Amino acid sequence: MKFFENAHCLVTDSGSALADDAAKAAYMAALQKAVAALSLKLPAYALLPGRALLYFVTPGADLRSVMGRFGAEVPGWQAGHCKYKLLQPELYAAHLARYIHKEAVKEGLAAKPEDYRWSSAAQYLGAAQGPAEPGLVLNYFSADPAEAAAKYAAFLAETAPGKFWRPFDKNRDAVIGDADFEAAHSPHDRP
Repeated sequence: MKFFENAHCLVTDSGSALADDAAKAAYMAALQKAVAALSLKLPAYALLPGRALLYFVTPGADLRSVMGRFGAEVPGWQAGHCKYKLLQPELYAAHLARYIHKEAVKEGLAAKPEDYRWSSAAQYLGAAQGPAEPGLVLNYFSADPAEAAAKYAAFLAETAPGKFWRPFDKNRDAVIGDADFEAAHSPHDRP
């Protein structure tokens, strides 16, 4: 996987024991420290039992080394349990945020995405403050923050078509985008 300036990536970290609120709080503290220290942007996140879904925009950092350094600060974290997906933001940023926010509902942890404490969903709807930068996704909906939040709320309420869900749900590293984006960023040499 090639990481570059302003690369949009989903990291699925299943190396963390996030079974209770204390573990999630420790993970969140380490995450916020890493975001600040490494100039990462965090458009969306959800800390779920047994895994974290993290949407990063990188300053060119290799996320494997970022997760290794960051994970070392998290009690019970195990190296080598992260999957990385590089995505074309203009096609997939909103879909990725929706995927992350809906996982808590899908897993029966909350009735609505914005009700789940350990996710950035409430920030997107203007109902909470937190470490995420929702504007990085909401700007795809509108330049007006109130209009963007309303459009995202409607988008979040829609049923996600499988073609916008399956690529994030697969348990493997991937490049997600149109054919040109995938060819330009594939880790595999092409003839």
